[in-house]
Amino acid sequence: MKAIRGATSIEADCPEEIQDSIIELMEEIFNRNKITELHSVIFTVTNDIASYNPATAFRKGFDQSDVALLCLYEASFGNSPGGIIRVLLHCESETKNFVYLRRARNLRPDKVQVGDSKE
Repeated sequence: MKAIRGATSIEADCPEEIQDSIIELMEEIFNRNKITELHSVIFTVTNDIASYNPATAFRKGFDQSDVALLCLYEASFGNSPGGIIRVLLHCESETKNFVYLRRARNLRPDKVQVGDSKE
């Protein structure tokens, strides 16, 4: 079993933007990894995100009603940026490529790959 991380950001707390960012992030995670089975997916959001659950966006957008999903608030520290959605997938995979998009690229510049969204 592997644990694959990822993160993205939103500029406004609205359901459409959360859904779009989750679709983009999860498509990129699936494209960069050879995932054969998902066991669970944990999302965290910063405390300024409350309009839509990223786990719901994932479940509906990828028809994943049989996967254990959870969403939690991220711990807040002094200079933590807002508008961030993180994800942790527990899965069977041949690869372990983390994905950081948009402003979340600043969270782990060592994991950013060429082509990551610069929005």
